[in-house]
Amino acid sequence: MVSRDPKGSACTLGSASRLTEKRYPFLRGTLSEKLPMRAFPILCVLVLCGVLFFYGLNASELYQTEGLRAILAAEFLRSGNWIVPQLYGEPLLTKPPGMYAIIALVSWPFGRVSAATARLPSALAATGTVLLFYAAFARCRGWRGGLIAAAILPASVLWLGRVPSAEIDLVQLAWVAAALFCFLRALESAETAFPLADPLRQSDQGKRWQEWGWWQLALLCVAGGLLTKWTAPAFFYLTVVPLLWQRGRLRLLLRPAHLLSVFLAALPCLAWVAAVIAQTGWRPLCEAVRGEALPRLSPVHHARPYPWHELATFPICFLGANLPWSAAALWTLSPRFAQLGDERGRRLLQLLHCWTWPNLVFWSIVPGHHLRHALPLQPGLAGLAALVWIAWIEGRLRWPLPRLRPASVFLALLTLWLAIKIAFVTLIAPARDGLRAPSLKGQLLAATVPPERMLYLFQLKDEGILFYYGRPARRLPAPAFLPAQERSAYCLLTESEYRQWSGPRPAEVLLRLSDEQQHPIVLVKMP
Repeated sequence: MVSRDPKGSACTLGSASRLTEKRYPFLRGTLSEKLPMRAFPILCVLVLCGVLFFYGLNASELYQTEGLRAILAAEFLRSGNWIVPQLYGEPLLTKPPGMYAIIALVSWPFGRVSAATARLPSALAATGTVLLFYAAFARCRGWRGGLIAAAILPASVLWLGRVPSAEIDLVQLAWVAAALFCFLRALESAETAFPLADPLRQSDQGKRWQEWGWWQLALLCVAGGLLTKWTAPAFFYLTVVPLLWQRGRLRLLLRPAHLLSVFLAALPCLAWVAAVIAQTGWRPLCEAVRGEALPRLSPVHHARPYPWHELATFPICFLGANLPWSAAALWTLSPRFAQLGDERGRRLLQLLHCWTWPNLVFWSIVPGHHLRHALPLQPGLAGLAALVWIAWIEGRLRWPLPRLRPASVFLALLTLWLAIKIAFVTLIAPARDGLRAPSLKGQLLAATVPPERMLYLFQLKDEGILFYYGRPARRLPAPAFLPAQERSAYCLLTESEYRQWSGPRPAEVLLRLSDEQQHPIVLVKMP
């Protein structure tokens, strides 16, 4: 089933340029004279990212928890407190502040958070990850292999609704991917400096410094991921430990390069924890970790009975969401597939295997996860599929459909994906707004509540409408906690709260609306 290319897979940039100009005469004189061959593939990647990630930044209104991310970032800009996320005057530590800080940072030049600026970090993170993929695969398989890998990575249902969006998942994926590719370079430097085949050879001092530098970059990316979402270190070490064990290099975890990098990367995380404790005390942070982080990492800390069916359904759904690429990735499970590449290629292959399968097993065992929670392990599966498609197109692996050319099938799949992406942005995403119309309802609230008055909430949870409201709001435990000295207090109530109203003063109904789930809500004024 495996056939070798007698000429090998490597080709010089000049020969690749001449081959491309021979096949496409209209490019003659362009690739070799006007545009360096090294820049042309990167330009192609950037164009692809522009179409996939930046098209549709403002095509629809904020959806589901996008409003929550945006309203927390807006509070960062409004209050100047970028340490503790504040929602309606209360600390919200279910997620670290990384995503909200990034949204606030890219929104700061515009003076406010909008739907487009709230979604911009996911588009930038996706672009950076695709460029990282191109660079990693181009080192092993040349520019053509880099292009194939860069095209496969975002062509997944898991990416469709997550980029562009104001959700955390793509930003966390970018941190994890950057950390693992930096670790791969650290491993390469360590194995060059301390080869197992010649343990008595004097180590290369330059390689040792490179090893420390790549380790430091990797662990700083892990710290960035941790400050974005609690589970980032788990994705990293669930990949690193199996890979080092497989290559007989577990001792690298005890070397100063790794331990010092862990210490330095932990400093910003500990500094954030100390700042949170100084502002809010121990209890809110401990409750957030106990209620949000531990159930994501430990089956023991999950409240509901163990869902045994998820042991089968979670991996099946994950592989199904990545079709057709996940089907191609199964070719890499053959032991003979590793013989197709050199040592650098085998190291990349092993990283991708350890990135995919140990993580998939772990997140299948830990209950209560949606597919979007597994997004940071998707690049591993996409990378395995990319290696197979590269081998098919280069002729080093037997193509299973002899009547069709692999390059033609690959281009057809990418064209289909671009059509799906455009249809999603132009048809599906705007259709989700439907009767929700959060911006219109938020503007109605803003027009009804005087700018100098505070809007009070009790049990209502609808960050989409309140983001478009655009002004501060405060949550109180009950109507009895309304400030006694404040006249004309404005409250946004659920229907059940209005029916059971027990406020200190009678309520005058100003607006009757529906929230994003089409449940009735009522704006009242107390004279």
